Amino acid sequence: MKRSEKDAHYAAHLPEVLRYHQVMLADGARNRMLSAAIAASVTPETSFLDVGAGTGVWAILAAKLGAKRVVAVESEECLIPVIYKHAVENGVGDRIEIIHARSNDAKIKGKFDVIVAELFGGNALGEESIRALIDVRERFLGPNGMLIPQGISMFAVPARIESPIEELPADVNVQLGFFKELKRNYGQDFPLYVRNRIHFLADPVPLVDVDLRTVMEPPSLKDMTAAWKVRSVREANGIVSFSRSQFTESIHLAAFSSSSWGVTVNEFEPFDVEQGELKFSVTFEDQNSNWTVSVPSHPSIRPQTFSPVFAFTRAKLAHKSAVFKQYRAKSK
Repeated sequence: MKRSEKDAHYAAHLPEVLRYHQVMLADGARNRMLSAAIAASVTPETSFLDVGAGTGVWAILAAKLGAKRVVAVESEECLIPVIYKHAVENGVGDRIEIIHARSNDAKIKGKFDVIVAELFGGNALGEESIRALIDVRERFLGPNGMLIPQGISMFAVPARIESPIEELPADVNVQLGFFKELKRNYGQDFPLYVRNRIHFLADPVPLVDVDLRTVMEPPSLKDMTAAWKVRSVREANGIVSFSRSQFTESIHLAAFSSSSWGVTVNEFEPFDVEQGELKFSVTFEDQNSNWTVSVPSHPSIRPQTFSPVFAFTRAKLAHKSAVFKQYRAKSK
């Protein structure tokens, strides 16, 4: 790639990177928990490694807390000058070693007492994320070292969502049943500012729990199940799933209170049942995501099953029967 092409890519990519990290930096719940975990773990005798350093906040914090060695690893090219300028701005520019590389490719001498490795991106329990964390732990964590986070879990809970998808279009008297039918086959992300519309109907239960200190293989995200006894099943119109990050034994963060972590809602048509058992079965795979909601306490009631494949199939079938005109673009 020519220098001009690299510069064009850099310029086009920079705003996206800044927007993403603005969301992370604005997440007060995450920042308070993670900074508390680091402050409790770093002393003047600590060697500290920040993998996926982002804007450099945690490496800078460790240096300001007096860590004897601080290394920041970041794969995003346009964040390298950001880390450096922030380190200088905070008076620790000469105390942080910055490495531009993916964690798997980084070659770093020595072991570390504390490693912060937030490599999750949009998929905290995905195979790539977990394998990267295992690699970091095995190559760089010293004996009795502290890995932050030390665990990650996914929870699910039945909920009543106010003003769900069937309310669309807002303030317009037009029926959109087909849109609703398609959209229910995809999990919907609820940002923090509208999570007050979600009301839990039972206690969250774990779908999968991973101890990052000992895990050797990524967990299976296939055929995970959860069940609850619900006082009023007919109130439930969605299953909420969210992650929880365990920073230390006493410090953890549930995504439901975090503005930068996603909360997924899988909506369904309420079952006409009062008290009973509600069951959620789900597979989260790139090519085979699907979920089923059922009422085992009432076996005569048909379960509801959803999948992106169903949405695609229904849309293609409807496309074939749709009456419309089409005009091809004129060739130049």
